[in-house]
Amino acid sequence: MSWSGAILVGGRSTRMGTDKAALFADRVEAALRAAGAAEILRIGGADRPDDHRGVGPLGGIATALRQAAHEPVVVLACDLPNVHPDGIRAVLDAIGTADVALPPGEPLHAAWRRSALPAIEWAIAAGDLAVRAAIARLRAVEVAGLDPRWLANVNSPADLVHTEVMAEQEVPEIDVAELARRHAAGAYVLDVRTPEEFEEAHVPGAVLLPLQELQDRWQEVPEGEVLVICKSGGRSAAAVTALNGAGRTTTNVAGGTQAWIDAGYPVETGGT
Repeated sequence: MSWSGAILVGGRSTRMGTDKAALFADRVEAALRAAGAAEILRIGGADRPDDHRGVGPLGGIATALRQAAHEPVVVLACDLPNVHPDGIRAVLDAIGTADVALPPGEPLHAAWRRSALPAIEWAIAAGDLAVRAAIARLRAVEVAGLDPRWLANVNSPADLVHTEVMAEQEVPEIDVAELARRHAAGAYVLDVRTPEEFEEAHVPGAVLLPLQELQDRWQEVPEGEVLVICKSGGRSAAAVTALNGAGRTTTNVAGGTQAWIDAGYPVETGGT
């Protein structure tokens, strides 16, 4: 069976701070090719804009169904860095004569037939732009059993921590001696530990932004060089990967605050 793949690349990536398609669309395309797609369309970019602009994923799905050379059409969000060929084949195998096949609650990892177009057009015309509104009017098959990691999407830099992208990144880092040199020159130091840890002891002048708050507050991190520190270097490495993925320029401090204290450098206490 010949089938088409489509990647939705038209989102604004507001929470991510950088173009998610540039980060992940090649990974999604590779998974579609490995699954056997006869063609792959990138929908929503300058080369192939949505037929209906400003209506979110529904417009991209409708465009893909109209422009694809084959059906079914597997339509995927561009921010699925762990998407897997086996998951793609699972929705293809399940669709049969239905209009759409998808994992429960995951409409942007689905196989579609052109018979779904009228319901999608109805939802767009009605201004009900949730993909689920169109699916509710279709013959839909839910496909259980897919690995949740294959379906995880990345909306913010903090989400990168939970993807394979992080494991593949080489984290830039310095030791505490270099931190001392740059700190004396006025470097910005970001501490991603908990408030309790920070109050107990921290590098003088460091700014606290707990790792668990990074998803909502990452835009507070300034552009330019930022040195990121935690207790021993693990949490700060995760933060560096996430922030650099969003276009910031950050460097991990290996050994963290504990190494700073062990080396005899000064600390401050209290304050957040």
